[in-house]
Amino acid sequence: MENTQRKVNTETKTVEVKKAATFLEQAFIFSLIILISYGISAILPIPMPASVIGLILLFVALCTKVVKLEQVEGLSNNLSTIISFLFVPSGISLINSIDIMRTNGIQILLIIFVATFVLLALIGWSADYLLKVRRAHNAKKSKKVKVTAAVEAVKQ
Repeated sequence: MENTQRKVNTETKTVEVKKAATFLEQAFIFSLIILISYGISAILPIPMPASVIGLILLFVALCTKVVKLEQVEGLSNNLSTIISFLFVPSGISLINSIDIMRTNGIQILLIIFVATFVLLALIGWSADYLLKVRRAHNAKKSKKVKVTAAVEAVKQ
């Protein structure tokens, strides 16, 4: 009985150590990306938030398989669950800028709505254009296959 209890405790501790190691590995990857993004942000001649650069770096790292999804998935999911809490500082800083909102609020809202509409229209037109290009490419490919099949049929 005592022997099996020790075995269960040992297995439980092993699982906890593996979870901690996985968390630390994921935190290290995120920290490294954030550090690199802050360095790039400081070097760039245009003001660009380090968080945006970090997202781009993480996206590129995932696409090129430098970082595997499994290496960052757990911490990403955990951060996603508390995302509303992470936006609290933004809300507080917005409240600190209430004077600006009072004087220029309508202009700011108008800019937000116009920019959103323009962005949605551009995305729609881009998607439509890409679909047309893909259809044309597929039609050419299909035509080429039909011609090849007809040539093969004539040869036989």
